[in-house]
Amino acid sequence: MKRTDNQSIWDANRFLREYLKLAKLIQFYQDKPFEDIVWSNQIRVKRIASVLRAFMGLKDAEGNPVDLIMSIFDGWHFDRLFEVSPLQKDDHAKLMALVKDAMNDDHRYESLARRYDLNEEFPPRLDWREFRDRRYMLHVLLEYRVAAEKLISHFDGLMAGTVGTYLCALAVKTSCIEPLKLNNEKIDDIVVLLLGDKFKQSFSEEELVSGYGYPKETDDELLEWDSDNY
Repeated sequence: MKRTDNQSIWDANRFLREYLKLAKLIQFYQDKPFEDIVWSNQIRVKRIASVLRAFMGLKDAEGNPVDLIMSIFDGWHFDRLFEVSPLQKDDHAKLMALVKDAMNDDHRYESLARRYDLNEEFPPRLDWREFRDRRYMLHVLLEYRVAAEKLISHFDGLMAGTVGTYLCALAVKTSCIEPLKLNNEKIDDIVVLLLGDKFKQSFSEEELVSGYGYPKETDDELLEWDSDNY
């Protein structure tokens, strides 16, 4: 998938990256007052909610940003998402090609794909139609990516240590975390396809501010607040 480096544009890949950074926090606060979230993360969550409203066409949506996000990324059913954002047949073919590439095991892929594509009139031992349901695929991949995001950011808060500490941290980042980030891009491309037609759009921050309640606070303001309140 083409990724944009323009930080004033939100496409599906950028939305997914930003959502994953805060997914655990969003899940934690789904039954708690939104005001309990630290201010800088409130703004980041509001950004995600705004972009999600844009993708879903919810111009008039108001209320708790966490509630909105969790109503669409509920973890299992994704009913609200799938009602308005279908997956086209040609996208399904792209999806399977990406899965095959990510597996890097043609023999195993072909074995599974034959059963995945069984004719519905054929009575298999297991109901393979369940595996064609994109909700299970999306659940598995998002669950993994949320877990992986925590691992990827493991050393981000390392502020002080011995020379040996930094040597080992850099060894882990170089040998484990950087390859993981690269391979996660393949998984992210699969997730973006599974999100469906609505997520083929992109929005400028100006569009989001004017139509979808995107916060006006800048990244520099958030970083300054974080530094002052560390």
